[in-house]
Amino acid sequence: MTSHPLTLHAPDLLQRSAACPRRSTFETAAGSLILHSFCPPSLVTSLKADRGLHAFTYVPEREHQLLLEIAERPDCALTLAYTPGGEIVGQVTLTPADTWWQGVTNTYEIAIEVSTHWRRLGIARQLLSLALDFDAVEETNLVALGLSWHWDLKSSGLSAFRYRSLVAHVLEPYHFFECLTDEPNVGMDPSNILLVRIGKHVEREVMDQLFQRLRFF
Repeated sequence: MTSHPLTLHAPDLLQRSAACPRRSTFETAAGSLILHSFCPPSLVTSLKADRGLHAFTYVPEREHQLLLEIAERPDCALTLAYTPGGEIVGQVTLTPADTWWQGVTNTYEIAIEVSTHWRRLGIARQLLSLALDFDAVEETNLVALGLSWHWDLKSSGLSAFRYRSLVAHVLEPYHFFECLTDEPNVGMDPSNILLVRIGKHVEREVMDQLFQRLRFF
């Protein structure tokens, strides 16, 4: 979830969509949830992270701070699932891709997390459907880095390669496909995976930039 000024982005690509956030409710076996896209900082400040939300920073309080920082940035988008009582139980973030993707126009990294206490309830798919429901998504490349050190293998009971398959399965309905790559983080573990989504209106020149960056396709 990092960015770099040399990764090229249209300045208003996400901002024009942020003007029309979407909000819905989702009923689960564990209780009702509110789903909200393009969350403003004021909303994030009013919420707190569920104790099971810790995949990226290991501490819920730090996770909440990270989400707040993302909400404050105009070049990012944050979609949350939270309880009526104000606990964040799931999130999807869109952030400018890091320096490895330098020179590939309008490329964003997508990350998703659901609290350990709220899994297997369909929340990930609901979050993704809402997070990707904006017109400008078809002008972007989205990359998802599935990195084994972020996966909760202990709680899930899955091996790293089974979890890898799960990540691919969750993203497949949203037109993500697996790419072979020499991206350094992906290459650190054979169970890691890179998934890519190319928007319908991405220009051929930008596709060429992407494929040249991937090297392996």
